[in-house]
Amino acid sequence: MNAVSPICLTDLVPALRWSDPAMVGPVLWHARLVEGWWSSLPLPRVLDLAGATWLSHSLARLAAEQWSHLELGEFLPSLRAAQVDLDEIAEPVRGALLATAGNWERLVSATPAAISSWGLPESCGPLDLISTATLRAVQPLGGEQARVPTPSPALMVEAVRTLANWLPHSAPDHVHNAMAYLGAATGADPGDQGSAEPEEAQPAQSPATRAIRTLRALRANREEGPRAGSAAPEQESSAASADAGAPSTVRSSLLGPDGALRRPAFGPPKQQADEQPAQSPELGRHPLVDLLEEFLRNWSDAERTVAAQRLFASEPVSIRLLADEIGVDVREIRNAQRTVEERLLQWLGSPGGAPLTTHLRELSEHLGAAATVDHLITAHPDHPVDVPSLGTPLWRVVITLFTDRRLHNGWLVADDPHRMRWQTREMLGDAPSTSDAAIRLGRIGIRQQAVRAWLLSTPGVTIREGHVMVDPSIPVENAPAGASYGAPPDPVPEAEGTTTANGLPIRRRPGAEAPLQDQPEEQPSSASPQPPRVGDSTRCFRAPDGRWWHRVDVTGDHLNGAPVTVPPGYATHLGLQPGRLLCLTAPGADLLVLVWRDQPAFDSLRPLLRRLSAQPGDRVFITVNGDRLDARRLPAADLSGHSPASRALHLIGYTAPASTEDALKIIAHRISEDGSDARAAEPQALLDFLTERGDTDIAHELRPALIPAH
Repeated sequence: MNAVSPICLTDLVPALRWSDPAMVGPVLWHARLVEGWWSSLPLPRVLDLAGATWLSHSLARLAAEQWSHLELGEFLPSLRAAQVDLDEIAEPVRGALLATAGNWERLVSATPAAISSWGLPESCGPLDLISTATLRAVQPLGGEQARVPTPSPALMVEAVRTLANWLPHSAPDHVHNAMAYLGAATGADPGDQGSAEPEEAQPAQSPATRAIRTLRALRANREEGPRAGSAAPEQESSAASADAGAPSTVRSSLLGPDGALRRPAFGPPKQQADEQPAQSPELGRHPLVDLLEEFLRNWSDAERTVAAQRLFASEPVSIRLLADEIGVDVREIRNAQRTVEERLLQWLGSPGGAPLTTHLRELSEHLGAAATVDHLITAHPDHPVDVPSLGTPLWRVVITLFTDRRLHNGWLVADDPHRMRWQTREMLGDAPSTSDAAIRLGRIGIRQQAVRAWLLSTPGVTIREGHVMVDPSIPVENAPAGASYGAPPDPVPEAEGTTTANGLPIRRRPGAEAPLQDQPEEQPSSASPQPPRVGDSTRCFRAPDGRWWHRVDVTGDHLNGAPVTVPPGYATHLGLQPGRLLCLTAPGADLLVLVWRDQPAFDSLRPLLRRLSAQPGDRVFITVNGDRLDARRLPAADLSGHSPASRALHLIGYTAPASTEDALKIIAHRISEDGSDARAAEPQALLDFLTERGDTDIAHELRPALIPAH
């Protein structure tokens, strides 16, 4: 097949067309592929980005876990036409297939449930047979443009032999079994290699080596500059898809600039390594520790002591006690601490500290909104290693450098832990399965690796026979009083002028004798005021596809987590009512809460703004579809050289050039609920309406453009 096939995975697997994305999404998730790729991305592109091995294994998992009642030939219809000679299949699958099914046709006509009952040998399970079949369906779709470089057989054999030579005898049995399979599959036959070597030998291709390669690739991507979140709403609808599918963003340390495979460094033979003097820690094995140690090397003794016992300590020593301990003046300790903090902040923002900064950002994404200290320690092989100058493990340094989370009862949390516990219980009240619970918890940022521990640490939550049970009689400490997930909070007596923990105003309406929720429901009447309309709301604009976007002018307070108010008309458009709250899922599965107390406001947009790399002065446009929020960032720019019409259009997120006449039509169209541009016919009436709805900045920019030239 020389041409790139336009078909998607749903064409290859018809069952996917009617599947629930929430069910198949966790199996088909891949870091290089966009969300829902199976119905939009051509298969050759998928194979280019993720590889046939990964896709075949994922399809085998889907067949076994979710469609075990379907014959493989129904799950993958193309398998019925495939002509496969069993001699083409490698051991141990070939032997297991001959001993059970007997031929390829019987395998294709069997269901995964039936395959599981065949009495397969220990060396080959049902998933091994199924993935062999799915690979036969996937391989023909790899056109010339989708083929990845073929590795050298000699290098593969050398790699297997090197790993076997360094594998300690104390490794678990399943590791030895995996090594034996690689040896048999490649013909390297490593079984008799290194049998007389000491058990303490370490793999030459250490995790640190892999970390170095990862950091180099991430740094290269970072140097290319951010692509997403830099255009107006009209220009960014496919930004995520374009970035995810761009070949330039997928890098590997084994690929050269021409796409050819480089020769990997497998390290020296074990005999040579044993002759080298041991170092603790060995230079080069822990790149992040080496990086930090190099930075600390020229610090004074007082500065390193302050860093170790005050800045990065779990229980910081007081300045006076530390001064007495090392025999210096208190002022010297204070000066040393200021110097340490300034140096550290400057270094983290410099190219020298970029690898650690990148690691912190990637680690924060990996850990999600809540993770245990154990998750942090095991997230990278360098974390448990002591930094020599500090005598402190790297993970303690990482906790200190985190700016978006804090340590609470053994959990690193990026949000209010009590509110997260309450949200957890509210989302799981219908006793879902553990897999469903994991998908739901992903909405508040709980990653898969932390789900079970998080559930078991939440008061009133237990796991029974694969289902999550919630006992509502057990209270959650400091939970919002009477509040429920996506429902109105119970009445809470509040004093005039009080605020929520995050600063949201909680006040009664003027003249009201009771909180807003306690007001009796009013009977509709002709005299009742009309609810606010989104078309009359400031900074709200209708896109050509009918969605309404609201503009947020980003400030430093917003970046620090302050509430972000929205117009009542926009909140009403989203279905929010006074006294209620709305939970929205933002990009990256971050949970954002929109609450209407004294006025509607987002509790905080900090997770979203951080993800967009927003800065003060930027403009962020947000829109909501169901319970999902989308956002586009328009970076701050110097528009002094632009025409008044262009500056006015910039305020509605439109950056393309336009004449004054066209600008009036575009703006009139964007603020009209029916999409009409009739207001453009009377410019003064348009300016009056803009001023009335609160868009005085747009009116101010437009006014000079309407003054006749003399």
